Amino acid sequence: MPKPETFAFVCINQRDPEHPRPSCLNNLSNEVFNALREEQGRRMATEVKVVATGCLEACMVGPIVAVYPDDVFYGGVIEEDVPEIMDHLQGGEPVERLRIGSAEFDLRPPEMSDGAE
Repeated sequence: MPKPETFAFVCINQRDPEHPRPSCLNNLSNEVFNALREEQGRRMATEVKVVATGCLEACMVGPIVAVYPDDVFYGGVIEEDVPEIMDHLQGGEPVERLRIGSAEFDLRPPEMSDGAE
């Protein structure tokens, strides 16, 4: 098996339901992870590695998928997005409608903000 060229890190972090920040796992990231693995297998995409990971810090817009070495982050990913993401992982263009940036990493629930606007 060749060394993977592209990695998709899928957050499967789970927090206590009382925590003010949501958890990707509670937003069904496990379904996204499993669907990506299945799609990878269907396509026999040995150049791609799908990895379950902990928190990727953009919790407010999860589930999150990080693509490396492309430095692309996706938010709000659902199972139906997987074929498009796999196209990207196999050398296609990023899925712009799912792409998130720095602003999404700064989002905090009101109870965790410092009150500064």
